[in-house]
Amino acid sequence: MALLLALLLAAAAADVAVSGDLARFSPDVIKAADFAISAQNRMSNYPYAYKVMSVLSDTAQIYPPARVKYSMVVEVGETACKNTQSLKLSDCVLQNLPNTKTMTCSFVVLAVPRSTFPAPSYLLSNQCN
Repeated sequence: MALLLALLLAAAAADVAVSGDLARFSPDVIKAADFAISAQNRMSNYPYAYKVMSVLSDTAQIYPPARVKYSMVVEVGETACKNTQSLKLSDCVLQNLPNTKTMTCSFVVLAVPRSTFPAPSYLLSNQCN
């Protein structure tokens, strides 16, 4: 348990190489937010994919043995990429139109942070408006 707490504290203090508002969040929060919006895009009928613009709030709860439940509110914006199954959001830029669509989404993600093996993440709750 002490090792997990040390890992979480180290993750919170880590530098993140992202721009804007996301730079103040740990890489694990950003990874969970990106996972959540990717899942939201796959489940939706949106013609264009959405990606995270900023994290408005987040909380993390430890679930032994090594899982974390992230509850977050994020602002997402419509990208210029068509919403397809093979979409890679990191390659998509936000639309620059004057009427770019944005949404506020609440997500709950259960994940294994900082894992060295492909650990599954689960989207427990999602709501966008």
